[in-house]
Amino acid sequence: MKKIWILWGMWPQASLHFYQLLIQKVETNIRNPRNQDFPNLLLSNIPVPDLIKGKDDINTIETTIRMVNKEAKTQEKAWASFLVMPCNTMHLFKKDIIKWVNIPFISMIDCVTEKIQKLGFKKVWLLWSRTTMQSQLYTHPLSCMWIETIIPEEYKHSNISQIIHNYIAGTTHKNDIKLLEWYCDDLLESWSELIILWCTELPLILKASFWKYNFLASSEILADSTLNYYYNDL
Repeated sequence: MKKIWILWGMWPQASLHFYQLLIQKVETNIRNPRNQDFPNLLLSNIPVPDLIKGKDDINTIETTIRMVNKEAKTQEKAWASFLVMPCNTMHLFKKDIIKWVNIPFISMIDCVTEKIQKLGFKKVWLLWSRTTMQSQLYTHPLSCMWIETIIPEEYKHSNISQIIHNYIAGTTHKNDIKLLEWYCDDLLESWSELIILWCTELPLILKASFWKYNFLASSEILADSTLNYYYNDL
């Protein structure tokens, strides 16, 4: 039987949301599912340092790499079949992680960009933190697909990063949500075809606003790809 290794713990609320997505999708796609119909999961909850504010700090980077490397060796001993990470920022360490594990790695970046290309969108707006923006995790592969990306101004990135931190800390204010919605409204004037919620906390912050906008959430796309790989290759 396959085992899905989910590497999370970077931001617990988003990690829990990804787990709930997997369960909900099984319940939706399998009529009257039995206990044995749900996927076999290995969960790694690693409390790595803050990767949004400290991604350029050498101690943060070294600590994160050391923690993930140690966990990778542990999970291989547990016979994990493949790895997924429901966190965009952790994909900054994708090359390192691939070197440590001898199992398939399903990249959230690849899943999302391929989905956008398959849907035929040519102009998308990226709603993410400053860290993800600076890393070009998405802008480069999308440009290779001839998909135009609209990047928010620097002050908006700073505000979005702070809003994400507020959510993680449990201090989200209604003004945070209003500000994000204002940014989304502003985007409609730029003729963006799609608003991509890259950071996995954003769908949780904006969950009451999904009906207003053409959102695509990276966590949900990864959940679909994870279950497809799990069930179709058993």
